[in-house]
Amino acid sequence: MLVLTSFGVTNRCVLKCPHCYRNSSHLSTDELSHDDCIKIIDKIASVGTRLLVFSGGEPLLRKDIYDLVSYASSRGLSCAIATSGLLVDEDVVNKLVESGLKFVAISLDSTRPEVHDSFRGVRGLWERAIKAIKLFVDHGVTVQVNFTLCKFNRDDVLNMVDLCDKLDVDHLHIFHIVPTGRASRSYEDLKLDMRDVLEICLRAVEYGYGRLNVKPTCVPQFWPFLKINRPDIYEKIVKGRAIGCIAARSYIYVSPRGEVYPCPYLPYVIGDLKKNSLRSLLESNIVKRLSSRDLKGSCSRCMFKDICGGCRARAYFYKSDVLEEDPECIICSLASYSN
Repeated sequence: MLVLTSFGVTNRCVLKCPHCYRNSSHLSTDELSHDDCIKIIDKIASVGTRLLVFSGGEPLLRKDIYDLVSYASSRGLSCAIATSGLLVDEDVVNKLVESGLKFVAISLDSTRPEVHDSFRGVRGLWERAIKAIKLFVDHGVTVQVNFTLCKFNRDDVLNMVDLCDKLDVDHLHIFHIVPTGRASRSYEDLKLDMRDVLEICLRAVEYGYGRLNVKPTCVPQFWPFLKINRPDIYEKIVKGRAIGCIAARSYIYVSPRGEVYPCPYLPYVIGDLKKNSLRSLLESNIVKRLSSRDLKGSCSRCMFKDICGGCRARAYFYKSDVLEEDPECIICSLASYSN
């Protein structure tokens, strides 16, 4: 069942993040018209999607973003927005809340302002992000902080848990960089080894447990790692949650041109929503194979396939096949196999 759709309504952005999955820039691109966006929202609502995330680029650069949120809310969708916080002020928050916004995700990659600003290429961005978080919290919007785990901030994760707790943030998602878009060029310089990622994420989940929801993202191997190392926590936090790689299982991405992808980090086009219904695309062979985890290589034989499934974007990057094994996985050394 499709639970979550991310709708990239623009590729425009003033930031210069080296890990950007869209290779966004300040230049205007051939993004969808307002009417096209409305039609696509209708198609998303028609398949029973629960949550619609307006993403980008920077979605607040679209002048009609409030109208889009309002329309999606009127169609029964719970609406979220993913933003850097740069353009957020009291007036923006009021308009978004009035439009029906329920959730917001704000990127914050360090508890140190100079580190975050340097990474994203805009001076003063950290302060703007913190201000945005406080404004949304004050207006009753559920806040998620997106933290991209890299070599330069690996020792700052527990500090980020503390900061999120102090700011009354509800969710902290720790992202493992995926080699796609602009990130494909900086991947080796920024990424940590999988063992380091898993151990850091485990410490963060343990540390934040009971205070806020800490969730590793784009690292499906974490779930078997958690089950092996902390089965008590695993059993308590996985209930009712889609875990492992959710690409095309409970999640899809719609690009600024209307193309449908299994997830934002996987540059494999399923179809075009300007021409096709979303229901027909969800019934395609590739979606069915991803949904059932009809995979190849070691991922097909892994005893943890149902709760992991490997990262489909990394499989595609390394092997040019969305169904192939995830070459970065180390869980296979902990699993048993059968031919």
